[in-house]
Amino acid sequence: MRPSLLAACLALPLLTGGCSERPPENPTPVPVATDLAPVGEGIKTLAYALLGASVVFTVGRVLR
Repeated sequence: MRPSLLAACLALPLLTGGCSERPPENPTPVPVATDLAPVGEGIKTLAYALLGASVVFTVGRVLR
């Protein structure tokens, strides 16, 4: 048997022995949706401020 053929026959089990059907150890992370609750609280605060200002403005116009 030729030495190169013998080396190929011996290397084949070593090369294919590392193959497996297991999933990778570190799967790709799933993107997480951002939390928009603080933004909603800020918009609610601004809306209440505008509502309060409009009430004060309306009451001031009525009393004048």
